[in-house]
Amino acid sequence: MPRLAPVLLLALAFGTAASAPRAQVADSFATLPYLAEVDPDAALNRIAELTSDPGPDPRPIYDLYRMAAGLLIEGGQVDQAAQAIARLADLAVSSRDYLGFDPLPVYAEAAALLNDTGQDRAARDSLLAMYAEQRSSGAAPQDLTRTADEIARLSEVLGVAAPALAAPLAAENFQTISVYYATDRGISGEIDAPLYYGDGRGAPDWGVATVSRPVRQMPQDYSKLRAVQPMAQADWTARLDAASGQGTLVYVPGAATRFEQAARRAALMAQALGGVERPVLFSWPASGSTLDYMGDSAAAGASARILARMLAALAARPGARPPHLLAGGMGAQVLTDALELIAARGEAAGPDGAPPFGQLILAVPDVDADRFRGLLPVLRPLVQRITLYASQTDAQMAVPRRLYGPALRAGWGGEATLVDPAADSIDLSMLEGDMLTAPAVLADMAMLLWRDAAPERRCGLRPEPGGAGDPPVWRPAEAICSDPALLGVLARLRQEDARTHDRALELLRAMVPDPGRRAGLARVFLRPMAP
Repeated sequence: MPRLAPVLLLALAFGTAASAPRAQVADSFATLPYLAEVDPDAALNRIAELTSDPGPDPRPIYDLYRMAAGLLIEGGQVDQAAQAIARLADLAVSSRDYLGFDPLPVYAEAAALLNDTGQDRAARDSLLAMYAEQRSSGAAPQDLTRTADEIARLSEVLGVAAPALAAPLAAENFQTISVYYATDRGISGEIDAPLYYGDGRGAPDWGVATVSRPVRQMPQDYSKLRAVQPMAQADWTARLDAASGQGTLVYVPGAATRFEQAARRAALMAQALGGVERPVLFSWPASGSTLDYMGDSAAAGASARILARMLAALAARPGARPPHLLAGGMGAQVLTDALELIAARGEAAGPDGAPPFGQLILAVPDVDADRFRGLLPVLRPLVQRITLYASQTDAQMAVPRRLYGPALRAGWGGEATLVDPAADSIDLSMLEGDMLTAPAVLADMAMLLWRDAAPERRCGLRPEPGGAGDPPVWRPAEAICSDPALLGVLARLRQEDARTHDRALELLRAMVPDPGRRAGLARVFLRPMAP
């Protein structure tokens, strides 16, 4: 039975010891899942060491917490596990935008375990936090009622008055976004949409996911996956064809990304980019934990065939615009392998010899740099343009940096940024966190998708010459590019398909009343419209 629960919880809560060297951390990320199976006590010891000085990245801490809670449950220390899971839920809220987790299932799990182990006050606290999260994210009234009833029951048990809870928000405060998906994940057996698909591999499945979010712009992400509707591939394609006026943006997420996280990300990106492209998600069976990075690496290699099948079907739709392709982190391995298969099958020609796909955007691709460079001549004829976003600081590079050390990945930024004539390389190392949520990056993507704009015609990118004969590395140089208003203006311009400077300026005047700010934005967004 694991014996380290109190030590572990103290380490996770306060973090007082010296941090482990990077080599030890890297080794632990590769071996902890195996250690947890064969020696739970040793695994808990190692987790306590790793969390004694957690550092600035909350994702490994979340995953270590989750593994520890599972080990404690297996060892019969459910009371301690319940406390750990309650802290997990709080971490999911406090680092909501960085982690991308929906805290509701975590709060529900914590409340149930705390209640089962007699920790009624802590269970009530988790349910109060859960109710606030449900209300802010537009949960159905019946779900709020169930949570409120349980809060009232526990209040009676504790001998305290039931709190006054805020009324549900009206349905018109929320909007829904449809995300078409294909996946080779297995069905978990759960009926709730966020848990419907598990981490393991299954038969190919097709469907439409429904994501909701507040209509009003919120400082944090309150989007939720509300429903999944599996369907036959023929029905899936027919529904896409019915929306033929829209383009498509295919998104392939990186490692340690669950289905519900990826669906919400696909929906929010497509909306931020103006809703001009319908989001299409390919969710391969990545685990939900950075601790399973090695398993994710193996899983990525087996998913290219089903993705190639999906991409070929999208590209072959009569009269449809060439689909744009976006992958992050290890998802770039799945996407580039699929494109290599398409090229090998001779499916590389679109109508009149044009590329079958639109933009290929690879955000910090977690792919061996030499292999990636060798693939570029194969990929380039398939797409309009290849854009490589590199970074030394992006969250998706955290685990590869620990594991691979100086061995180069294609997404490494800084002085190691990969350059090649076949791709536009943009180093975004000055951005912290996840680049695909950054307004400056979304604005750059909007310009790229809108006008197939070269880097010199996009927002504030400055070329820095490389070696003799090498293309430049582009880096952001203007603060205005991070202005959220720019992304909003670009979204409106794309929705209206504004083609003249006069129309673009007219829309800008209607959206941005401040003349000074308007002048700065105009100077930026008119660049892609230049002849």
